[in-house]
Amino acid sequence: MTTTLRQRIPFVSSADDDGDDREVLHDEEQEEIIEDLRARNVQTSARTLLVVDAVLALSAFLQLFTIVVPPASSPPCPRLFSLLGLAIHLNLALLLHPLPSAPTPLPYTLLYALGCVAPTLSLFLGRDWPAILWAAVPTLIVFLTHSVHSTLQEGDAALAELESLKYRAPGP
Repeated sequence: MTTTLRQRIPFVSSADDDGDDREVLHDEEQEEIIEDLRARNVQTSARTLLVVDAVLALSAFLQLFTIVVPPASSPPCPRLFSLLGLAIHLNLALLLHPLPSAPTPLPYTLLYALGCVAPTLSLFLGRDWPAILWAAVPTLIVFLTHSVHSTLQEGDAALAELESLKYRAPGP
């Protein structure tokens, strides 16, 4: 009894014939590629979260410093709005790193609204530009965190979609 190997030739319709070669991957090859992409995604996500955590910590430290020593040019009620900024930072940390025992964090839309209170009030009261920009820092941090968090979730969703596209290509 002789064993012959059969060559795999993927079906290509005439509409799909655009000149590029299509390669059929075995189950193991598909799984290997997906695992490699998953590992890269986890590594990139960890690095990105580390940078965002550092930005959150630095910004929270500056808000805390503002509670102790309010700047000369500041938004109205600087301590109150710094406490609000700290609460926003804490909520952002909970959104990035959910804990089962922690309360449900506020959604990003509400965080944007809360973050805009101080700069809007500063603008209406005619404060100088540095005070308005300082008051807008929590809103900018919310934007940064929301953008990064959305991008990380899109990466996870893309991996899940890729995994759902796996096909069976049994060997000879």
